Amino acid sequence: MAPPSDHTDRHLQKLAALITQRRVALGLTNKEAGAARCGLSPMTYRKIEGGERVTDTSYAKLEIGYGFRPGACREVLDGADSITLEDGTELIEGGQIRDHVDPARLAEVTPGALTKSASLHAPELTLGQIESIAGGFMEELRRLGVVPKED
Repeated sequence: MAPPSDHTDRHLQKLAALITQRRVALGLTNKEAGAARCGLSPMTYRKIEGGERVTDTSYAKLEIGYGFRPGACREVLDGADSITLEDGTELIEGGQIRDHVDPARLAEVTPGALTKSASLHAPELTLGQIESIAGGFMEELRRLGVVPKED
């Protein structure tokens, strides 16, 4: 059997990084917990996070355990830069990208987030000034069609 190419090694390392990232995001503090969640032996799981190749069956178990779409591991090994989760979230090295933003939820949480941020970063502003800024910001988001207009 020929030794793996650097290209293949890079893909294995990317897959290992994405899987480690997902384990941590799920609150699994060690590899043994990851193995248990996926129905894998600890040794097989350590190989995966170590960037070693395992069987397609092991990758399939991992996909089920971590909520990846079927074939996601193979896609990374074939050169993809991300893994798509069952809920449509895209897992990239160092972060996640959601398929969509719920405009109603965005409209609900944005004023509070703006108020908190402004009070931390511009403490000289009054609450009235902060609320005015948040109101203007929300009105601009509505005008742009990012969040729904108020009823």
